[in-house]
Amino acid sequence: MYLDFFNLNKPPFAITPDPAFVYLSEKHHESLAHLIYGVTRGGGAGFVQLTGEVGTGKTTLSRLFLQQLPADTHAALILNPNQSPQELLVAIFREFNLSTHGTGKQLDAMVNRLNEQLLEWWQKGENTLIIIDEAQNLPQPTLEQLRLLTNLETAEHKLLQIILIGQPELKTTMARKDLRQLAQRITTRFHLLPLNRTETMAYIRHRMAVSSAAPQQTTTAEPQILSKQGVFSWPALQAVYRYSKGIPRLINILCDRALLVAYTQESPRVRYRHIQQAQRELHDQTSNRGYFRAVGLMVFMGFAVLAAWYLYSESNLTPVEHTKPMPTTSQPTMIDAPAVNISWQRYFQLWQLQPGLFWPNLDCPEMALTGMACYHKQGNLSQIAALDTPVILQLNNQTAVLLTGLTKQHVTLSTRQGSQTISHQDLNQFWLGHYRILWPIAPSLINGTIKQQRQWALSVAQLLAEQPELTEADLTGWIKTFQQQHGLHADGIIGRETQMALALKAYDGPQLNPQTNIGLR
Repeated sequence: MYLDFFNLNKPPFAITPDPAFVYLSEKHHESLAHLIYGVTRGGGAGFVQLTGEVGTGKTTLSRLFLQQLPADTHAALILNPNQSPQELLVAIFREFNLSTHGTGKQLDAMVNRLNEQLLEWWQKGENTLIIIDEAQNLPQPTLEQLRLLTNLETAEHKLLQIILIGQPELKTTMARKDLRQLAQRITTRFHLLPLNRTETMAYIRHRMAVSSAAPQQTTTAEPQILSKQGVFSWPALQAVYRYSKGIPRLINILCDRALLVAYTQESPRVRYRHIQQAQRELHDQTSNRGYFRAVGLMVFMGFAVLAAWYLYSESNLTPVEHTKPMPTTSQPTMIDAPAVNISWQRYFQLWQLQPGLFWPNLDCPEMALTGMACYHKQGNLSQIAALDTPVILQLNNQTAVLLTGLTKQHVTLSTRQGSQTISHQDLNQFWLGHYRILWPIAPSLINGTIKQQRQWALSVAQLLAEQPELTEADLTGWIKTFQQQHGLHADGIIGRETQMALALKAYDGPQLNPQTNIGLR
């Protein structure tokens, strides 16, 4: 949408973690340095605790940390911590690509098997690390099991390092009396704070520079350069900080929407009024203003009646000079969205799923119902065009409509009465960028290890490239090229969005209709 208008290569404020856009404040740098030090023998073993409010960059920091791990480190990333001790051990075995054969998946047997493997790696000079994300959700018995795992040691060294990443509730959990033994083993604690005012402005400037299609200045001179040369004006930057409180995720959402607002108004700069409008739209303040709008409308109508009466009375006394009426401002085309379950039903039909499936919610349908993965994103039409598959759009009034066609200027929607084609600008009056995508997910992507996921990606790459001779050594380069061609960050990492894009290209699914046969209504 607004990328060409602002001379950008890719959306600068996508909320998905992207290493290319990483901006590290002083606190982030300090946290990352301690995390990296903590996995070496010089840093000791035990627990490291990293906490932060929602949206402060914990996930981004952990992704960057994983990329910078030493080559001699084995890492297991646990994304679902709400598991029993036995389930957690099974997940750790899976991440380390270890077999549970012969253990009967019994807790003691798996711990002994893990201890043997840790000793083997330690003798080779290799470190072992377990990262628990969303650790505030760990049950108490599972926390106790993690503590026991840190007892695995030689006469001189601990064999295992565990990093707990979570929201501030994790600090409260660790302060409980019954967990004091575990708390005493936490060797390093860090809490990520929101960005301050200066860091917020530098953060916005950094992301705009990374996504810019033309070179931008990268000096550290702060507000003066931003106010004179940046896309975001000085008052706009101040407003972003005031509304977001320096939380990166909120900054991204607000700035992305503000760019869209400025684009629809054909303004080359994002100004204070654009931030205000974006904030109102994102927080749906219509309910707070409804009463005042109604009162204002009644007052306006009252004055209109009085004015009409006055003009009528005057027309009987003096000739009235007729003037050319002022042109009226065109109203955006309304979207006649069907019931949510109807939009999902039509989407299921495009994927030729079993007839009769029923899903009445805006949220993604459960995988057990459809047999497919579903991804909830906030982005723009350019990203949807790159995926080239129909999606469910979530409109401002909490309705849902199926997008089936897309051109450079128009979209085709499956509405109550059939197909409706409207302009991008009209759509953006009712759509804040949220959409859901169905995609066929392979079993190895659900519970598989990183190695199994790469094996799946290699088979898909061989199919798409029509090169059966493609090898594991060629995979990262091929993935980077694929990511560049499909509007993804070309980092060679086979993350969820890359998995989705590969699956959508490999499987014979529905595509967006590029033809728009219906004029604007």
